[in-house]
Amino acid sequence: MAATLPHTGRDLRFDSLRGLMLVVMTINHLPSLLSRFTDEPFGVFSAAEGFVFLSGLLAGLVYSRRLRREGADSLWQSSRGRGWMIWRWQVGAIVAALLGIQAVCLIMGFCSSKAPTLFYQHPWLAVVMGSTLLYQPGMLDILPMYCAFVTALPIVLIGMEKGYKAVLIATSVVLWALSQNLYGSGIDGAPLYPLHVGSFNLFAWQIVFFGGVLIGRERALKPEVPLVPVRPGLLLFVAAFAFYGWGVQHRGWVPPHWSNAFFGIMINKTALGLFRLADFGAVAYLIAVLGGQFPRLLTWRPLAFLGQNSIAVFAVQSVVAVVLVEFNWPFATPARNLITTALALSVLWITAAVYEAVKKRYAASGRGDDRADPIHARQSASLPVTAGNDVRAA
Repeated sequence: MAATLPHTGRDLRFDSLRGLMLVVMTINHLPSLLSRFTDEPFGVFSAAEGFVFLSGLLAGLVYSRRLRREGADSLWQSSRGRGWMIWRWQVGAIVAALLGIQAVCLIMGFCSSKAPTLFYQHPWLAVVMGSTLLYQPGMLDILPMYCAFVTALPIVLIGMEKGYKAVLIATSVVLWALSQNLYGSGIDGAPLYPLHVGSFNLFAWQIVFFGGVLIGRERALKPEVPLVPVRPGLLLFVAAFAFYGWGVQHRGWVPPHWSNAFFGIMINKTALGLFRLADFGAVAYLIAVLGGQFPRLLTWRPLAFLGQNSIAVFAVQSVVAVVLVEFNWPFATPARNLITTALALSVLWITAAVYEAVKKRYAASGRGDDRADPIHARQSASLPVTAGNDVRAA
């Protein structure tokens, strides 16, 4: 059975993995009992790293082909269209979350301390600052980062096309290194109230996104060259490191000479500490190898359906999570907890179905434009591979 979507060539492994990241993030955003199984289960990294990396990989794959096929002007147009779409979803999520919280405050007679402060203290300011991406409360701060990365994408791809790949890679590494907090005191995403630029350091997390872009570009331009070497020695070393990362997270296997401050720096999520980054890379490598050898293990159409509509799904689940966490009673008992989690997850597929129907309607009317959303265009995302191919397709 091919791991591609009939008539489009979409590799469902990419979509399935991104859909899985959306499910995991939704669970982790809630006080769900299932989070004990989904919160960093494989090591000291989260689903956010996987979602950002896969977004970069798909962007590199699709936009590199567009650059070669249609030129730089088309690439800039596509990037602006994609960024504009992401911004609209972010603003829509901000407004929807604010209205939901205002409704809860009105019904309950008070506002929960779990709600973003600006949403009930200065709602109009929250909308204005949210629209300029200067206010990104928790669970609503990934799309702005993605928007920034997509907007900068043409600079990277055109630079690589002109032979500056080494310079761009070095720049990415330097930006990541400079963003590390060597004093271990943490990086505050909101140093000046009401300014809040999210809990992800943009200059650190770019290394995950553009690492994915680099791999996606190489896959697009050199489909015959294996991008993930599969050698017994390397595989054994990476597997051992990934196992150690799991032990650090779940068994406390921290080296004795690491102080608490140094350990905090190495696994810091905001600045994407070195050990966290390396642990994610090791597990990503193993998944790539697994996906190349056993493609069906990474292919599940319900998850792929979410992945194919990831922006809309992520935006809606963020709103659902922001509103739901205000309440305690839906999660007060195990039965309520699981039912609420199941209902929240069902919203993901409902959102994907509605958005898919809207896209088809616009396409049928001739108003759709694949330049605004090239990653989800039928032909732009085609991959000349099937499930029978090796790890290059993963």
